[in-house]
Amino acid sequence: MSSYQVPNQNKLPKPHLEPPKKGWPTHLPDGVVRLLLIPLMIVLISVPQLPMGFVYAKYRSGQPLGDLPYYGLFALMILLYALSILFVRWIIHRYTDQPLLRRWEARDWKFLGVGYLVMMAAKMIMVPLYTQMTGQQSTQNDAAIQKLLGSGSQMMWMIVFMTVIGAPILEEMVFRGYIMNAWYTRNPIWSVIISGALFAAVHQNNSFWGTLMYFVLGAVLAVTYRQTGNMGVNIGLHFLNNAPIIFVALNLIK
Repeated sequence: MSSYQVPNQNKLPKPHLEPPKKGWPTHLPDGVVRLLLIPLMIVLISVPQLPMGFVYAKYRSGQPLGDLPYYGLFALMILLYALSILFVRWIIHRYTDQPLLRRWEARDWKFLGVGYLVMMAAKMIMVPLYTQMTGQQSTQNDAAIQKLLGSGSQMMWMIVFMTVIGAPILEEMVFRGYIMNAWYTRNPIWSVIISGALFAAVHQNNSFWGTLMYFVLGAVLAVTYRQTGNMGVNIGLHFLNNAPIIFVALNLIK
């Protein structure tokens, strides 16, 4: 691994372009610790969804929750997302001193726009290909979300929050923030592949083509972070990709 020179404070490097610090003192090799943190991060992505699972179970049983218990579980879901995000942020800063969020520059807006267009183009190509190869109109992950959206207004609002706010922040912190900082590679292609592969692996898919679609989307997000070093750009791009779920929800209200 090449030596790293302390930068001038007026020109900080992108956080993922510096070799990671050693996380913390431990009897285990640092590489093993970083590897063990990956499944922990993936579990953290699922933990905030537990209150939503309870609401769905009550809906399926024919005994939907009253307003007060529902609001309590919704608040718990938001709290779990906040705590998970803060914990992942703390882990990331064990490996880099550089800020994850930076002031937006003109190039950040450019990468946000270009990244969104590339993701839309990829979906326009891959969704018909997925349908042709599998005979299904949507991926397993998208089908599950659509099913939950139709499971009453309580589930609908929790799904909207998860999809457009909670998941974009937490998933970007894990798959870009942690993976691309703690698993620094001099060759950018490896961090992009690792980030995209893990992103695809955690989204429910029952076919190679569905997994490939999410890998491509994850790779676009990884390239965006590699180029900008600004987690805000990634969160914004992830939000734009998931935002159509809002219009689906509004259509269900009518």
